[in-house]
Amino acid sequence: MSLLRRATRDDTPQLFDLFGAVPMQGELVLSTRREPDFFRLYDMQRGTAESWVHEVEDGLDGMGTIFVRDGWLDGQACRVGYLGDLRTRFSARRSRGLARFYGPVLEETAERLGVEGFLTAVMASNASALSALVKRKPGRVAQPRYTLLRRFGAVSVHFTQRLTPRPGRYQVRRATPEDLPTMAAMLDADHRARAFGYRYDTGELEHRLANWPGLNVEGCYLAFDPEGALVGCTSVWDPQAVKRYQVLAYRGSMRWMKWGYDAMATVLRAPRLPPPGGNFNYFYLCNTSIQGDDPDILRALVERVYADHHGRGYHFFSLYMDEGDPLQAALKGFFQRRLDFLLYAVTPASRPRDHFPEGRTGFEMALA
Repeated sequence: MSLLRRATRDDTPQLFDLFGAVPMQGELVLSTRREPDFFRLYDMQRGTAESWVHEVEDGLDGMGTIFVRDGWLDGQACRVGYLGDLRTRFSARRSRGLARFYGPVLEETAERLGVEGFLTAVMASNASALSALVKRKPGRVAQPRYTLLRRFGAVSVHFTQRLTPRPGRYQVRRATPEDLPTMAAMLDADHRARAFGYRYDTGELEHRLANWPGLNVEGCYLAFDPEGALVGCTSVWDPQAVKRYQVLAYRGSMRWMKWGYDAMATVLRAPRLPPPGGNFNYFYLCNTSIQGDDPDILRALVERVYADHHGRGYHFFSLYMDEGDPLQAALKGFFQRRLDFLLYAVTPASRPRDHFPEGRTGFEMALA
């Protein structure tokens, strides 16, 4: 038996098992945990999620999710999508059980939902995924077109020594409900110019604050210039209600890094890295917009976030950083690690597209 079908909530136990059985491989082996509600990460977003599973006689051997939402592309409002949660067991990769359905499903979904293009992120070290998905191969007439948009890093800023924000040009404070229209307007102006930007003009920020568990107004940070103008913003979001990263193993240099880090953490009274089987305690920076890509603005925000959350049991917080990003200077001096990814635009084989606007994209790493 080989069947491709839409996933339902009845599949939840098998989906948990599949996610646990197909970890992110590397010197740090991680498993994504989505208990107790696998579908809650989709439910909290504005848009349409369609999860597909490949079923064989002994259960599920692969899955992937297509998420479609309103967005911006080429400065025009349109429908855009994200391709994520791709998991395949070794048996499925060998038989190409899921792969042969991928192109036709993407083609049909793009046509039915009117999608201009999709985003997807692939770990830079995942050679098998890059070969299976991105590499052009003769005879694969239905193969979607992958266009590299950005090389980026998921940068983790670890909580080590205590820090007091330095006086500077920009003043940072937590948001109040009265600040939300101004913050939303800043994010709207930014995302209109981004490829695959979000529709902050139609209530995206308000929706996130109302529907993302753990996201609230107090967790939004605003940076102002000396004239009192808003020049930067970001939000702290702890995703543990919808997803967690469980450590399965430390390998290679990560074993030594863990040993050294734990020794340092003991001296600084900071949290040690979790043992195999334990979860990272972390949060994301999302809803981030920095006027003019000024690293001093981001630095002021990061220092305040770091100071406010140091000593609260977090191992680190994560933020998106492009390769060669001018904002990278904002993190100088922090203990940080970077996990490299490739961000692609994906279009159906019948409507391939190779060129997309330059600049930042609307990719929200916290939702990947």
